[in-house]
Amino acid sequence: MVFTEAEIRKRMQKYGTVYFPKDIRDKEDDLIGIDNNKEILEDFFKSLDKYQEYAQKLQQVRITPSITVLLYGPPGTGKTSLTRALAKKYKVPMCIVDADKLVSPLLGDTLKNMRNVIELAAEIAKENKVFLLFFDELDAIASERSNVHEVGEIKRGVISFLQIIDRIDYEGIPLAIFGATNHQNQLDSAVWRRFTYHIWFGFPHLSIRKEILERFLRRLEKASIEVESSIFHRLLNEEKELLLNFEEMKKKSRKLTLLDYENNLKKETGLLSITVGYTGADIERAIRVSLLKAIQRGVLEYQDLINAMEFVGGTRTHVEQQSVLSRTEGEITEKKISNSSTKKKPRDI
Repeated sequence: MVFTEAEIRKRMQKYGTVYFPKDIRDKEDDLIGIDNNKEILEDFFKSLDKYQEYAQKLQQVRITPSITVLLYGPPGTGKTSLTRALAKKYKVPMCIVDADKLVSPLLGDTLKNMRNVIELAAEIAKENKVFLLFFDELDAIASERSNVHEVGEIKRGVISFLQIIDRIDYEGIPLAIFGATNHQNQLDSAVWRRFTYHIWFGFPHLSIRKEILERFLRRLEKASIEVESSIFHRLLNEEKELLLNFEEMKKKSRKLTLLDYENNLKKETGLLSITVGYTGADIERAIRVSLLKAIQRGVLEYQDLINAMEFVGGTRTHVEQQSVLSRTEGEITEKKISNSSTKKKPRDI
């Protein structure tokens, strides 16, 4: 029995959002600066398209590929968008699983939900030839099992997750399992091993940020929003100056990378230095903020972009601040646990 679109939506919606190719608006060409990742995932989807032709014979000789992909890196760097864009291109239906819909405070429900969603996806994949299950925020359900602060339910969920993946691989089911995380250090080490592909999505470097900015600005011009002409010239000059400085510094230190160079840039020297540690999503959000000023005035000015970028802030800064807060909370929790365990019991009278 082949599942209809309506049946798949109805049965999967309790776990997340279902996308068929016609539902997806993400375009591969809109994603800039991740060409290497595009190439790797493009190969993956091409193989997935042909997988069914060889699945049965491979299973007979007990050599089946693990069609699993782990995408990791800061939020807003294109992990979900690229997956959706390629799923549309290769006509692969998919479901993005919402971790909040899996994790339950009721004992046993998290484990049951994880098992149910994967087994349902496997059933759909077998009947419809292919399906893609995308676990967003994978760390929420597959964190390090040795973490003393994690409840037993999550630990059991991790073990169950690994066992189900193994079974799907063994049976040669054409179910592609993707996991995405912004906190790769929190993932269980066994989870890392179960995923065949590990693909890093990092922050865009200065030339990519320039291209992202220019694309957004040209889109505004198409909407009859005037963009101050000097913005394009200033971006070009900033790029030239920064790259020239980088080459000069590299002569003194051959091990210097563009990433190291950018991390030491002073924030007040222009748009491209201000946006170090910004993702494409951060830049888009700042453009939207600056757009309000442009609508009032009838023209978008360079300073509007500077102000908007500073107002929005970059993902790297937000992540670092959150990391500090998390460490502080963890230290406080550990201190409380330590204090409570070392307290002397009152003597019997």
